[in-house]
Amino acid sequence: MKKLKSLILFGVLTSSLQAQELAMVGFPTIFDQTAYAARLAYLSEPSVGLALNNRFVKELNVLKIFGAYPLQSGVWSGMYKTFGYAQYREHSFGMGLSKIITPRWALALQAFPKIETFGKEYASRFSMDLNATSFAKLSPNLYLDSEINIPIRLTSNTRNDAPLQSFLRISMSYVFSKRCQTSVHIKQQLPYKTEVHLQLGYVPVSSLMFFGIVGSSGDCGFGVGYVFEQITCRFQAQYRSIVGYSTTVGVSYPFTNAQKINRHDF
Repeated sequence: MKKLKSLILFGVLTSSLQAQELAMVGFPTIFDQTAYAARLAYLSEPSVGLALNNRFVKELNVLKIFGAYPLQSGVWSGMYKTFGYAQYREHSFGMGLSKIITPRWALALQAFPKIETFGKEYASRFSMDLNATSFAKLSPNLYLDSEINIPIRLTSNTRNDAPLQSFLRISMSYVFSKRCQTSVHIKQQLPYKTEVHLQLGYVPVSSLMFFGIVGSSGDCGFGVGYVFEQITCRFQAQYRSIVGYSTTVGVSYPFTNAQKINRHDF
């Protein structure tokens, strides 16, 4: 039995409305497709993952199932997300392609069809989110992520319709070494204020991955994880001064016996 290898991560305080997804340059994971889909282009092995987000209200607890498969054409990925209760439930199905365009630039295109149900009284509502994400190496130590989201309403439920809200996110990461890096994330979603996140990550074992993260103004977050055999486990927690704690637990598994696709290094 292989020795249990653990990683301890940390976060610092910044100004934002919501927690930024845990991520570090140089360690692409199956979970990147929720915020850093272009980084999936560097994934070399088929992988599956499962994550449960325990929010401050149990009706908002989120279940996510992930999958990704590298081919010569790029990395194809899929995701299923659901949360809700009897009077409202949301199901989202994600699909996308992440591809290395040049040795310094990767691009991802995603579509997220979504079904919302409102109990037995009202008709269901169908919509779709379209995402375009890029990842660029600006210098040996500086990296840029960007993401634009465009929501599309396919059917209307006039009693429950809410305004569609697109967003733009830009992230700049500076890598001090393979073990230590910091990032600044800026997100604009109208009509809300601009969110700014500062992320600081440290990896004690260079061959493994994990991350640190921060929460909103007056709040903070952190992550702890470990790799045992081939299974990667992660735990993320955030405290918000208004609503309290929320936690996320995730596990992922790479199929290392499958044929690997050679990728460019970060």
